[in-house]
Amino acid sequence: MLIARNLSVTLGAARVLHDVDLDVKPGQLLHLTGGNGAGKTTLLRVLCGLIASSGSVKVLGHPPRTVAGRASLAFVPDEAELYDDLTIAEHAQFASLAYAAPLEDLHTALNAFGLGHRLDQFPAELSRGTRQKVGLAVALGLKRPLTLLDEPFGTLDTDSRQVLRDGLSALAAEGRSAVLTTHGGELAQMKGVRQVAVGALQGTSR
Repeated sequence: MLIARNLSVTLGAARVLHDVDLDVKPGQLLHLTGGNGAGKTTLLRVLCGLIASSGSVKVLGHPPRTVAGRASLAFVPDEAELYDDLTIAEHAQFASLAYAAPLEDLHTALNAFGLGHRLDQFPAELSRGTRQKVGLAVALGLKRPLTLLDEPFGTLDTDSRQVLRDGLSALAAEGRSAVLTTHGGELAQMKGVRQVAVGALQGTSR
């Protein structure tokens, strides 16, 4: 699903990642752990092509910055990035068209997060937690081969955390994969989660 080799990133005078190797198999949920500054967010952004690095990343054989690579993954940062002038429903329609994904799947995910009655609202009308639900629902509803999530549980209520866990389990059951970071134990009770400390990936092959 994903193969990364010899990833190194230097930001300013600091080397954030050094010779990271990473493999993610189909149907695998990979939990990246590590303290603040370990490079978790940087690694996620390298994997989805938002930060350049030395080395190589392939998603289903394609670099993430190519059209085929972008079509194979979804990424939600720790604060969902939404378009100010699009309603929730229009975000779903846009994502459906951009990724050739069934609109029904996106609405199913939005309803799971309890957003079915808020489809006509704009991002400015939503709390940070609700905006995060929109971003996560769209990502899960797209059902990409690889989903990358940075601290997705941080602003979610208890019910929504369970919805996210269920959504991740469903993706894995379909042979899709996810890589995510968390600070808490939200994944402790989930089956099939592989936990890897980012520090342990530095200069090694995993």
